[in-house]
Amino acid sequence: MFEELLELYKTKAAEIEKEGKEAQAMIALVLAIDKISRDLDAKQIDVDLLGRLIDQVDRLSKDVADIKSQLKAKQGRQSPIQEQGSSESRALDGHAMSLIDIISERPGRYTTSELVDMLGLNKTTVISVMKRAVDLDPRVKLTQGKRRKLYLTYIPEEEGQRKTAESDSASGDGDRLKLELMAMT
Repeated sequence: MFEELLELYKTKAAEIEKEGKEAQAMIALVLAIDKISRDLDAKQIDVDLLGRLIDQVDRLSKDVADIKSQLKAKQGRQSPIQEQGSSESRALDGHAMSLIDIISERPGRYTTSELVDMLGLNKTTVISVMKRAVDLDPRVKLTQGKRRKLYLTYIPEEEGQRKTAESDSASGDGDRLKLELMAMT
């Protein structure tokens, strides 16, 4: 009977020891699951934060793309204006060269109205062409008559040398004439 009790005691001790180990394993498992849960919660917060950061970066990249497209559109609108300005200056130079050719073939004194008829341009453009022709060729002279009437004259080389002395005294009038022309256009 003593042996039976000893056996029973050993069996009971083994069961208690086994239950203790199971309880410790269960506690360790609960602690591990709790730790994993906290880590997941922290990672979820990190994932949410990363998601918000990604959304902000996405919005910023869209804003940058919009600004770039606006800048390109603005530059696209400015470049035709610049091209138009250069094409206008080329056209003005072309008209001025044509005018110089015409008046060099038939030297004389031409009014603005006559040049409007000859060139087929409006009066403002003809005045600009007259000024440009004076800038391009030193033999072309611009004078002002009564009632602010403008005259364009082509002076061939021979006459130009004789009138050089006369024009030196009238250079002050030429400066005044240029200022008045600038005010007219």
